[in-house]
Parts: sequence; structure tokens; C-alpha cells
Amino acid sequence: MLFFRAVYVSIVIFVVSSGTIKADNASDALNYLNTLRKHSGLVGLKSNALLQKAAVNHARYLIRHQNGGHYERLGMAGFTGVTPSDRVVHAGYASKAVMENVSVNTSTAKESIDTLFAAIYHRFVFLNFDKDEIGIGYASKKAKKGFSSSYVYDLGSTAANALCKTSHPMQNGIYYLQNICKNTSLAIPQSLYEQKENEIRFKNNDIVVYPYANQRNIPPVFFDESPDPLPEYKVSGFPVSVQFNPAVYHQVKLKRFQLYDAGGQEIKRKKILTRQNDIHRRFTAWQFALMPLQRLEYGRTYRVEFEALCDGKNVKRSWNFSTLTPEGKLYKITKKQTTLKVKKGEKIIFYFEPKHPKDLLECVSYTTGVSMGCIDQNTLWAKVPSDFSDTSYTLNAGSRSVKLLID
Repeated sequence: MLFFRAVYVSIVIFVVSSGTIKADNASDALNYLNTLRKHSGLVGLKSNALLQKAAVNHARYLIRHQNGGHYERLGMAGFTGVTPSDRVVHAGYASKAVMENVSVNTSTAKESIDTLFAAIYHRFVFLNFDKDEIGIGYASKKAKKGFSSSYVYDLGSTAANALCKTSHPMQNGIYYLQNICKNTSLAIPQSLYEQKENEIRFKNNDIVVYPYANQRNIPPVFFDESPDPLPEYKVSGFPVSVQFNPAVYHQVKLKRFQLYDAGGQEIKRKKILTRQNDIHRRFTAWQFALMPLQRLEYGRTYRVEFEALCDGKNVKRSWNFSTLTPEGKLYKITKKQTTLKVKKGEKIIFYFEPKHPKDLLECVSYTTGVSMGCIDQNTLWAKVPSDFSDTSYTLNAGSRSVKLLID
């Protein structure tokens, strides 16, 4: 008897952030992504021309139709396939077993990748154990309105792609996988597929953590992604994740997962995401995330500790990472009304500490003459020009205001 199991592999999640357009090429993005992967204990991804063709096609489609997701509509200009799997096989890739990340309106490739790493589901795509090649697409438009840039990342497996180029004679008593190849008539023995998949996995570390040990300039905040792992929160802290290599470990039971600030105090307002409580069922049995329910602080060092029972053996890890410090003089705004003394020409950072899980800067009013911009949805920067004539200036941000006494 022959056994078949239909398989459809594709990640369909996306993230949107704001910014201005600046061109970066695919090699810059790949080099930066591979730097993060290698520091995390994973092999670097190789560039694949067919995956890149599919990614470029979709990036152009997103800008053309001002779309921010993974699906395309038949009949629309630039259409190359409804799903990521459809698009990679349209470009000539043999395997449908791909994963895709998308970001729009990010200024640079680095910002695009950093934004996706801050979003836990997207991070797991980039830190996947069994993908070893990638195609990166980029598209932009000059107009500032709407989506001005798009980055698309299509990740594939050299092993799966090779298996989809070879026929596998049917044998009784063997389980076969269907619908994972461009050639839909091909069926691959499940045991062979898993063997080749594990060959890639074994090249990676047994355990992968992020932020990785001694990593610096980690953003202190997580806002939203789609789907949203914390739908009741619009603003929270940067997620910390632990992944166990499925080629090495069969059963993993997390015993504790803790985060400590620079003073040694545990961050107790947190949620530990696992396969059991992930509302979108994206986590595997080998993936865990600590989600701080409040923003982390700028310019601080944090310590992570976890302990797990892995195939009956106790495993412990402890490491540090540091959050970024914005360039400029940082002020933490906690009151409804704040008065500050500032100097002309000095770059000032205003961090409006969130008062509740949905506290974002949605309305900011200011007069002309002062340069101002947004670092994130709780943080602004400003610079008073040297020829500014007034001796004071008031910035209104929602229910809070900051009065600057200018020297």
C-alpha cells in the first residue's frame, strides 16, 4: 500500500513600519541577515537566483498595487502567483517548500530586517533551522504617499529543491509527501525528505537564542505584527526567544524563562509564548518566547536565564544583551507637563513612557522652526536651530506637553 500526505509550506505574515526611502541592494540585505544568523549559531543563507526573481516580482507587485501582504490577485498587473509557493515555482524553483517575510515602508535593508526580527513570528522565519538559501527582492517609488518601498525575502531549502528534481519510484509500505514540488506528479518518500532536512539542521547549533549573547543596540520595544501575538497590547518590550534544534532534540519541556534588568531585578510583567498558548498556532514544540509586557529601557544591559528538560536532560543557559541608546540627549517624559532646559543645536530625544498597553504617540503638534522626527511610536527627536529667535518652545504630544527653555 502507498501512503500519501499533502504538504503546503508557506509563511503568510507581514509587518508594516514607517520610514523614508533609501535604496539598498540585495547583497547588503543578505550580508546583514547572515551576520545575525551566524552570530545566533545558524549557517548563512546562500543567494538563489530563482528565489530572488520571485521575490523581486512580488516586491514590484506590492508597490504597484500598494499592498503589504503575501497574496496576489489573478488578473492584476504583475501577477506571478497567488501564494509565495506559487510565485517561486513560476520563477522556475522546483520546490514549493518556502517561507516568506515581507516589510514595507522601511528606509533601508537593515531597518527592514531589524523590524522583522522585532516581530516574533517573522524572526522565526529568518532563524529557521532547515532553510539554507534565499532570494531578496526590493522595489520602491518616488512618491512619499502610501507604501514607498517593499522588501521581500523568500527562503528555501537546497535539499528540498534537489529532491523535487528527481523521480522517486513508488514502493509499498512507504509514506510519500505530495504537493511540495513544482511537478505535482512527483511524490517524495517522507523518510528521505526528513533525512535531507536534518542534514541542513545538523549544520546549526543545538540551541539558538535571540538576542544572541552580548548583542548590542537591540530596540527596547515591540509594537505590532500580523498576526499579532499580543493583540491586547499596542506597545510592549522586545521579545526574547529560544529555539531548540529539532534534529537534536525530540522532547523539550521549558522549566523557567526569566529576564533581569541591570540591577538584577526580574522583569515579572511578561508572557511566555509556547506552542500550547500561542493563539495563532505558529509556534512549534521547539520554540519559546519571553514577551515583556512593558517596554525595556534605552541603553540598558539585560540578563536572560532559561532552564529546560530536553530528552530527559537538564539544560541551562544565561547570557546578556544591551538595548540601544538613541543619538542625542535623552529625556524620559513621565508627567503630563514637563519643563526642560535645552541648548540650540543640541539633538534632544523625548521618550514618552507608555502609561498603558495601547499608549502610542498618535497626535503631535508643534510650530515651525524646530527640526523634529520620529524614532518610534513613543520616541521623538528634536533640534532647535542656532538662529531660533524664541526663548521657549512647547511640544504637545497627546495628553502630555513638554516646554523647552532655550539657551
